[in-house]
Amino acid sequence: MRSGNVEQKRLSVEATKRRRGWRGDERSVLRWMFVFPLSLHRCVVSSLLLLLAMGCAPRQGEARLRDGYKLLDSPRPDYVAMSAAADAYLAEKPTGPGAGEALYLRGRAFEEKSQRDITSPERDLAQAHAAYQQALAQSPRPAVEGLIHAGIGNVLYFQNRYAPAVTELTAALPKLEREDDKAWATYRIGLCQQRSGQWESADQTFAKVRQLFPGTEQARRAAEHQGARGYYVQVGAYAAAAQADAAVADLKKQGLTVGKFADSSKPGVQLVRVGPLASYAAAVGVKERVWKTYSGAMIVP
Repeated sequence: MRSGNVEQKRLSVEATKRRRGWRGDERSVLRWMFVFPLSLHRCVVSSLLLLLAMGCAPRQGEARLRDGYKLLDSPRPDYVAMSAAADAYLAEKPTGPGAGEALYLRGRAFEEKSQRDITSPERDLAQAHAAYQQALAQSPRPAVEGLIHAGIGNVLYFQNRYAPAVTELTAALPKLEREDDKAWATYRIGLCQQRSGQWESADQTFAKVRQLFPGTEQARRAAEHQGARGYYVQVGAYAAAAQADAAVADLKKQGLTVGKFADSSKPGVQLVRVGPLASYAAAVGVKERVWKTYSGAMIVP
């Protein structure tokens, strides 16, 4: 029951990424780095340069680490070069004044790799987590410590480890310097609560995002999630009513509760969803069940 329409093809590409470790959230695949924007490194670089100067780090390692942080400005950071820059510094000064920042950069490199190298996302996430933990052990300055906790929370979220992710993101909040970063961290806490079935807590967190950060992308996304009390598996978005009806009939034959919903952002497009489902785990099970026929299946919210 495959759809040939453009919207379904788009969903198929997005869902394939998630299936291979690119775990997004809600109605569209979120870019891996959306939680903490790439320009964050600027607040680290100034202190990093001072730390390196105070520690008289070898010039080659110092320069490569600086260059590694500059790579974070790219829409598609070169994770190989980032990792090499971190390793170059650590090889010369494993406990030097910039070791924490180097280990943080290594963690960011593995995060990026997990989203673009589909062969080993789980291993890359585990290595990112390990690098962040090692960075914390270097007792970095508070702002960098906040970024590290946020990075750990990000990794844990994509590993579906929601309770510890909330702990890490909560620890990051008072240390993050930029309001934009705080907004994303708070929003991600709400997502973790929602994935854990803590609907009321999630609503309170989403309300906080909207109150504290009005008019932002985070507030817009929070509004979309607020009020949910169950999960759905969206199998497709259809411009042709006949295709949507055929999908509904097919899914009902499989004993699934299914319905059609209007896409508020695309007039005339109908969303076919299975649900509501009581838990995120149940939604994962349904998605796996229908995957062979509906390769664009995705869990919402």
